Amino acid sequence: MGVIEVRTAAVPDVVPTLRTLAADIAMRQDFDLDAIEDLRMAVDEACSLLLGSAIEGTMTCVFTAEPGRVEVAVTVPVRSAELAEQTSLTWQLLTALATSAKRTVTPEDGGFVARIDLVRECATAER
Repeated sequence: MGVIEVRTAAVPDVVPTLRTLAADIAMRQDFDLDAIEDLRMAVDEACSLLLGSAIEGTMTCVFTAEPGRVEVAVTVPVRSAELAEQTSLTWQLLTALATSAKRTVTPEDGGFVARIDLVRECATAER
């Protein structure tokens, strides 16, 4: 399938569209229903976690699909290099839904960009 990149305003109103896109990609990769729902919910949690500290600007969501695997990278501009605690309920839920998840904050253009990379694999998908 390849790579799909979506750039949109960093506002909560766009999260349902990104969830739907994630589910569609997983379905096209032959994920089972549970894995599709896990990826959909993981994208929701990643966006919600980042939007909580986002400043006005663009949210970018990049989906990379391979047989049996979908990678998602969500980025938003933030004021500070501080990350929310990894013990937060949202982070714990995200890491339970994804095969792997990682958060980073990097300096960019005088500010910072927060990023969550997540991977969801499905053993039943055709490889």
